[in-house]
Amino acid sequence: MKNSTSDNPRKKLTDKEKEVLAHDLFERYRLGKTTEEENKIIESLEVDFIPEKDFELTDELINEMDLDTKVFIFKHAGIDLDNPTHRAKKRELSLTIIASIASIALLVIGIFLFYKPQYHQTKNIEKQHVATSAIKNITLADGSEIILNSGTTLRETSREVWLEEGEVFFNVKPNNSQPFIVHLRDGLTVKVVGTSFTIQSYAELSFQEVSVLSGNVNVSTPENKSLELAANQQATYYAAKKELTRESINSVQKAAWRTGTIVLESASADELSLRIRQLYGKEVVFENQSGSMSINMTLDRSTAINEIADEIAALYDLTYRIADDKIVFQSTNATEIP
Repeated sequence: MKNSTSDNPRKKLTDKEKEVLAHDLFERYRLGKTTEEENKIIESLEVDFIPEKDFELTDELINEMDLDTKVFIFKHAGIDLDNPTHRAKKRELSLTIIASIASIALLVIGIFLFYKPQYHQTKNIEKQHVATSAIKNITLADGSEIILNSGTTLRETSREVWLEEGEVFFNVKPNNSQPFIVHLRDGLTVKVVGTSFTIQSYAELSFQEVSVLSGNVNVSTPENKSLELAANQQATYYAAKKELTRESINSVQKAAWRTGTIVLESASADELSLRIRQLYGKEVVFENQSGSMSINMTLDRSTAINEIADEIAALYDLTYRIADDKIVFQSTNATEIP
């Protein structure tokens, strides 16, 4: 006959003891005092057990969460409860560890019972904003105003933004007690209190740019390099080279895309292609062209596409043809374009 007490050491603790252990674990987690292993356990359980929507606590739900928790604990301890050898191994686990972790169901329920009012008041609700083929104006949760260029996707919570792709103009509402943070790809981070600036972060380009119109901006890299920027200064980051540089620029020109004007300075063929696609919805193809391009010109949405193509062809000794969805440029001698 099996000894149910030894098979389930968790039963040796009273409900009150389990409640104390669970509350202590959660309180330490809330204060940032838990270990890395405890953080992994709690954060994994948060995904697995906390419902995404409001729910009514019932005996059935409590029992279900308790059972799911047991399965989760032993699974992450490498124990298969259907395996006799593993069932024996289960008895060898530390009583305190099993009791503390297995009572996580009580912890999860406690979060919603004891902390639920504060949770709903302070939780930052994440929103996603997408601008596909047109420029989009948005007011963020904290009252800051932003403008998204076409082809831009970002997510936001209060005073924190993740720019996944694209170009954005920010006019940040001042808040000295809570900085405004923008996360970019490759681990680049922008932090401000209240200012206006633009960010260009397209995956198809090898660099990211932060240009300041007013106020001050801090730009930092995953390599712990950082720059402080003032008005009419720009930071450029090349992830491949782990290079962060600062230069003086005309910030008004950098933000002119908001009105349909794009000023290109020493731009590559990739950037020219990106901008023509944004303004005219056409792909740019270069045939029989070797070497690199350094393009200096102004594009404006009000200018006909054939006029833009004429200018590019004249500047770089190219011919072109315009199809329904693309512009094809050809070099007659396939020599490097200066």
